[in-house]
Amino acid sequence: MVSIPKESKPIPTPALVGILTCVMVVSWAVQTFAMKMEFSPSLYISEDYTDNHFQTDTDKREEFYTTYGVGLSLGFLERTGQAVLSYSPEFKDYKNNYESDGWEHNASFAGNLNPSKQVAVDFSFNYDGHGDDNQGDTWQHGAYVGTAIQVTRHTDLTLSGDYTKSYDRQVRTGEWKESEDTSITTKVTHQFGEMNSLDLGYTYSFDNYADLDSDEYESHEPSAFISFWFTPQWGFDSNISFESRTYEIDEDEKIYTGDIRLIKKITRHFDTYVKYKHTRTNRDSGDESVYNPSVGFDWSITEDSGLSLGLGYLIQEWDTETDSGLFVDLDAFKTFDFSRRGTLTLSASSGYDASSDDAASLGFNVYYQAGFLYSYEVTKRLSADLDGSYIRDEYTEPDVNRVDNTTNLGLSLSWMPLRWMNIRFSYNFEDYTSDSDTIAEYTENKATMMVTLYPLRTLPAKELISRSDFDKRIFKN
Repeated sequence: MVSIPKESKPIPTPALVGILTCVMVVSWAVQTFAMKMEFSPSLYISEDYTDNHFQTDTDKREEFYTTYGVGLSLGFLERTGQAVLSYSPEFKDYKNNYESDGWEHNASFAGNLNPSKQVAVDFSFNYDGHGDDNQGDTWQHGAYVGTAIQVTRHTDLTLSGDYTKSYDRQVRTGEWKESEDTSITTKVTHQFGEMNSLDLGYTYSFDNYADLDSDEYESHEPSAFISFWFTPQWGFDSNISFESRTYEIDEDEKIYTGDIRLIKKITRHFDTYVKYKHTRTNRDSGDESVYNPSVGFDWSITEDSGLSLGLGYLIQEWDTETDSGLFVDLDAFKTFDFSRRGTLTLSASSGYDASSDDAASLGFNVYYQAGFLYSYEVTKRLSADLDGSYIRDEYTEPDVNRVDNTTNLGLSLSWMPLRWMNIRFSYNFEDYTSDSDTIAEYTENKATMMVTLYPLRTLPAKELISRSDFDKRIFKN
């Protein structure tokens, strides 16, 4: 039996303002333009279990919680654009962590517009419903706006802004922290010739934490890219960038990066290349240089699938020491259709760069990741998914020298006994290890059973998953 608190949590003011704004914009749009509307309500209840709610290695705590929710989705389709407005209030009832009991109001608004042949706009706004920071419960609010403008026949301008506010387990320390990430990017692309192009870009970003943190920084990064073909078979491309990072606590750094590739086209979809990449980082405490010559090939299967594989030698040089070894530069994505019932999607990549926002102060990072998703349609109304991933992060700075490994394995079954009912069971295993003494290792088993009612639903059509959606699902990034 659910015990509803005497005073339920009100909708936070920013969320309420956002919801009302969306409603007013949508109402105006519907009255002004002849839009087609589609309303999709749903009702759901789920039971979740975890054997390590706080993701620790010593004080493991089980947790059960039940979620009761309503989903309201309103879609709009017009000749020059489309949008979806969603609102989902839900109540969560925890067995042990009862101070987290309460209402959550989830809302989102996303779509795209083409006001003219030369202008395209994409946007998304998401409120995750959480108002408090409770260890073990992740949340993320976000907003994105992107605009592409065709300035001339051969020149395009893109502008984008991305904002997230989240509460999650920090990579560097393993502690649960609240942070805000903001990124603003502009890029000009000029096409000169059938295969030649020039890009000029600039990105401004900053990362703020609720409490002062070593990973808090501000960044300015101009960049350029050129692709030029001397003949139909021979060409080159090159990237250069400069990033200036100012940290709130740690010392500032300047990162210079450049690479060049000589390319030989073998067929329309297959290229070979010789590449050299160089990175230099300047800090008050000492400089760092990375040298990376390599050879490889690019195989473009479709616009969203292919294989790029390079084998090279990676040399990292600091003021006090040098490290070197073979390095595989990989980027692969492909979906295999074994039959009308089964598909297998594979994704793998490797590389090196400055560490991500929640580990920025750890410096240089070499990463490897691989994942898969196997989907099988057992019957018309019963389907199964099996997925897995492995991520290895090597933080190679001399004063860090840390390796993290994350393994995930998941299984889910989805059954539609009725056209308007879906029953879904899912299980996920996660194992995190690190050779650092500053962060706790953990393993976690999670299971969920959810029943959803769709009064107006028809059987969903089978869709191919995109690279970005796949990586977000499998690698949680």
